Amino acid sequence: MIQRSVAAVGAAVALVGLVALVVPSVTTSLPTDDTVVTILAVVLLLGAVREIHRRRQTTFDYTETSDTELTLELPTPGDELDRDLSRVTVTRFNQVQRQHIRDEIRAVAVETIERRERCSEEVAESMLQDGTWTDDPFAASFFTRRPPRITRRKRLRELLSSTPPFKRRAVAAIEAVHRLAEGGDE
Repeated sequence: MIQRSVAAVGAAVALVGLVALVVPSVTTSLPTDDTVVTILAVVLLLGAVREIHRRRQTTFDYTETSDTELTLELPTPGDELDRDLSRVTVTRFNQVQRQHIRDEIRAVAVETIERRERCSEEVAESMLQDGTWTDDPFAASFFTRRPPRITRRKRLRELLSSTPPFKRRAVAAIEAVHRLAEGGDE
């Protein structure tokens, strides 16, 4: 209640002051002797001291921010297959590892063919076995396990390549499945 009345008196004094700037004759009726000015100065000084004291006693509230988010290292799809393919060499012949890779790529290829061709799983498996699912002879030979039907020049290039044939055909199959999924291998 006191704060409201002090605020009202302050607003009235401010309003009179603004009006006095425009119409100076308004202030001629106000007492301006030394005692009134001294009392106003003391009141203003006491108000300033009170405000300073209030601000010094005020406790500040700070917002507590949580720790920054930690980034999670999530595996990228295909990283394990890439790692397995990088281990395939010409000298190390691990049939179990190669069959695991072939099975993983086959599962994705069958699902992709099913979706793309709107056919059953059996039809998709048969397309893989026949090699009719793609035009890429290397990708087709990856699942048929027959030599690709390529020119002599390409066959010579494959024989002279430092990349193992299994790895090269697996990569070709992955790329062909990707093209099929994107709609580019029709």
